[in-house]
Amino acid sequence: MPTVTVKMTPAQHSRLQQEAKKRHTTHSALLREAFEQWNPSASNQPRSLAQKAAHLIGSIEGPGDLSLQSKSMTGYGLPDHR
Repeated sequence: MPTVTVKMTPAQHSRLQQEAKKRHTTHSALLREAFEQWNPSASNQPRSLAQKAAHLIGSIEGPGDLSLQSKSMTGYGLPDHR
């Protein structure tokens, strides 16, 4: 893959570092994603659901795997009859 050098202000670099850390990704991946959003026709490769939802991954808290916690699922999906 070709390498490109980008000059940016210290404030832009700081924002890039913060966003990359928040999304648990690299600076390069974040810049490629931003470029694709700016010019989506430039990419011939479709993005996976995981790539499209990357900003959501880890954004909520809860049990990791409900299949291992079947007691948590008791009554799940049933109307609440109080």
